[in-house]
Amino acid sequence: MAGIRKKSPVRIALTGGIGSGKSTALTMFAARKAAVLNSDNVVHKLLQRRDVRDRVAASLGIGSLSAGEEGRTALADTVFADEAKLDRLEAIMFPLVREAMESWLQSEEVRSAPLAVVELPMLFEAGMEDMFDHIVLITAPVETRQSRYAGRVARDDFQRRAAHQLSEEEKRVRSGFVYENTGSPEELDEFVAAMVEAVTGGLTPPGDVSGKDGLADADEPSGPRPGGTA
Repeated sequence: MAGIRKKSPVRIALTGGIGSGKSTALTMFAARKAAVLNSDNVVHKLLQRRDVRDRVAASLGIGSLSAGEEGRTALADTVFADEAKLDRLEAIMFPLVREAMESWLQSEEVRSAPLAVVELPMLFEAGMEDMFDHIVLITAPVETRQSRYAGRVARDDFQRRAAHQLSEEEKRVRSGFVYENTGSPEELDEFVAAMVEAVTGGLTPPGDVSGKDGLADADEPSGPRPGGTA
């Protein structure tokens, strides 16, 4: 966990695996006046840029790459089938995501907020821990996360995406605060409320917390992994 900066706002990285409930947690932070950013949306916007798509396509040797969901899906299919191509994609996208996030964090909208929360599933893989004051992991057993994802993506798609992320155990070790999201939405909301009150009031945030019943992510990405859960 990075050292606390003197200036406002407090920066929180919100991370977790596919189906953990982190997107729902992000909306709960937003409801409490936090400035929030979904890094998957950053990736999507970057891939709308022709220069970025051309650079990616040239690096991967795949010809042209279309904008939008269709292009992102084709890109994901390509890189998840070839680890070397995934590495090349990340080498291009991770620095661009970091640059976009830094620009957002310096914006007037964010600087005037009490805290800034970034949903960043690939936080550790991208080496972006140094950008934040606190790291919060939203986690759940793999069976629970996979059941939440059922009906939205195929089982094989869940497995291939999860296989390219750090294990939940490793994320636990490297996170400052952990919420075991096997409870109700109300319990997750209570955890978020406690985090907000603590970090904005100079108190000690809650540590490892467990819920009971389960909660699904509000949304998960359809595109490639850099800066998100591809």
